[in-house]
Amino acid sequence: MRRTLAILGLVTAALVSIGIVVLASAGGARGMALQGDPNFFVKRQAVWLVVALLVMTVAIVFDYHNWRDRKWLTIALFVAVLVMLGVVFAFPKINGSYRWLDFKRFGVPMRLQPSELAKLATVLCVSVWLERAGFRVTRFLRGAVVPCAIFGAVAVLLVLEPDYGSTMVVLAVGFTLMFLAGTRFWHLVLLGFSGFGMVVTLVWLDPNRRARLMAWLHGNEGGGGSEATRNAYYQLQQAIVAICNGGVTGVGYNQSMQKQYYLPEAHTDFIFAIGAEELGLFFSLAVLLLFLAVFVCGVYVSMHACDRLGGLLAFGMTFLVTVQAIVNIGVVTGCLPTKGLALPLISYGGTNLISALTAIGIIMNVAVVSMREERRRAPRIVPVKTEPPTPPPS
Repeated sequence: MRRTLAILGLVTAALVSIGIVVLASAGGARGMALQGDPNFFVKRQAVWLVVALLVMTVAIVFDYHNWRDRKWLTIALFVAVLVMLGVVFAFPKINGSYRWLDFKRFGVPMRLQPSELAKLATVLCVSVWLERAGFRVTRFLRGAVVPCAIFGAVAVLLVLEPDYGSTMVVLAVGFTLMFLAGTRFWHLVLLGFSGFGMVVTLVWLDPNRRARLMAWLHGNEGGGGSEATRNAYYQLQQAIVAICNGGVTGVGYNQSMQKQYYLPEAHTDFIFAIGAEELGLFFSLAVLLLFLAVFVCGVYVSMHACDRLGGLLAFGMTFLVTVQAIVNIGVVTGCLPTKGLALPLISYGGTNLISALTAIGIIMNVAVVSMREERRRAPRIVPVKTEPPTPPPS
């Protein structure tokens, strides 16, 4: 376990370092245009990194059993997340969605994205409930309805923003935790198909999301060649152009052409494409292998956790980080429809960085607590002093 913990720490540090290096290049053009400083985004990301490391440290030392033993703490976290998700509707739309708490109106140059915190809260709250349910997890109410109500409440608010990418992540994580905890399969099928059907219906009724789906399926002519479809197809096309330009060795660091406003959101959602263009196939493979290492380490910690709650938390946090990485890379490479999900630990964004490092910190906390419990339960061998036998009298 100690070796796994060290590997996870080194892999996380490598991903964060790659993110800073690529962001310094990918955000240069936009930073120069908005603030007259090509290093504007990387400087802000460095500040957020300090905050994220502090939060990660707290997550490592805060015993995860407190979430189960102090019910009020878990309830307070869940209520706070729901309140933040509701408060976003009091702020103006940004890029057509209510996703941010923008504190600029109060004189503070900072924005928070509650959906990132909601993903963490979903894993924590659902894991605690499923662990407390025990053998009753096979019952429909305790093992299926209540967990679905927990992450379903978060999903409804995310849909209203709208943020379908985060909604799908929350639903995927929730159902995965239910499956691991032992919820009956037919309960999962019944509720899973119901939730999936509702999400698909909402996506189809949303013109923007439907255009993204049509652009992915049929290219520029999908949906009759509407403006929304052309915009969605343009993003995908420019991302693929960037990756193809990079080839095996890349065009060279800070030499990307696609970041010069050809590729929208080059420093956030599509930063992987810029890295692939400048650093080539080696960058792409390195990022994929590093996220694979995160997954393997997280699963190992989950399988060797000292109790059920630790196993659920470790796997839930691992799945949360890696599934977002898979979706982001899938979108950038054209394997999935366009969604607004950042690449964890690499994309620009303070709340996303805090969320990802906190998830890693909780995995590490499960490992630390499990090692401590293993040492405590290990039998203690006390050496017994023996005196040499007394020679018989002569």
